[in-house]
Amino acid sequence: MKKHFRLYFYSFLCLITFAYIVLFSASGANASSQTIKWEKNYDKAVNLLKNKKYNLALEYSEEALKENKNPYTYELEANIFQLKKQYNLSTVYYKKSIISVLKSKSFKNPNKFLLSLKNGVALNYLLTGNNLLKARKINYAIKQYKKGLSYASNKKLVDFLTLNLVLSYENSTPAHLKRAIYYANKIIKKNPKNYYAFFLKGRAEYGLKELYSSLKDLETAKKLNPENKMIKEAINVDKKAIIYKKNQEIRNIKKNTGNLFK
Repeated sequence: MKKHFRLYFYSFLCLITFAYIVLFSASGANASSQTIKWEKNYDKAVNLLKNKKYNLALEYSEEALKENKNPYTYELEANIFQLKKQYNLSTVYYKKSIISVLKSKSFKNPNKFLLSLKNGVALNYLLTGNNLLKARKINYAIKQYKKGLSYASNKKLVDFLTLNLVLSYENSTPAHLKRAIYYANKIIKKNPKNYYAFFLKGRAEYGLKELYSSLKDLETAKKLNPENKMIKEAINVDKKAIIYKKNQEIRNIKKNTGNLFK
């Protein structure tokens, strides 16, 4: 069953793009209302960023940051590094922006902005975790996803982090399969129509040889997504395992019964 790892991993990378766009576009909206020295370089950087000219955007962003170290210039720097896939640097600047907001005495209504920054940090941990998961460095990926969950508040982002945590545990050692089931249940409790959570839970149960529970969860996943080939194949594997187990039990009974009459 492990051979489908890449298929369902890459399906999550596609979904992440939506969260990426939402989180990035939601931040930095208030900065342009202030007509101060750093604003010109800031605005130039934002426009270049929209046109995907990341290196040039970074030059203007750094100029703005030199002129005025504030939550918005730190955040812009973080956004650029995030799009350049330099996630550790991006996290450093998001955290500087958070500290800057908390220290500011004049920042109005900081809560929404702080949530955006924290979700930016969480997204960095998610994307870093995905790279580690792709490289099969599963235990390191698990640590990144857990860190991300400590920052995330965006519902979709929390779901992505939790699902990828389940995926990591399910592809880790047998000792971690119960953790996969634990986190899958957390997702199912919030969203009982999440077929992927049922699928991963069923796979983990299969690994623990809880075949009937596994089949039940996989059948639920199939009802929610009837055409999914991975789910259908997992169900077939489960059914074959159940038949084999039954036949093995029958053979053992016959063997033990036969010994009684010797």
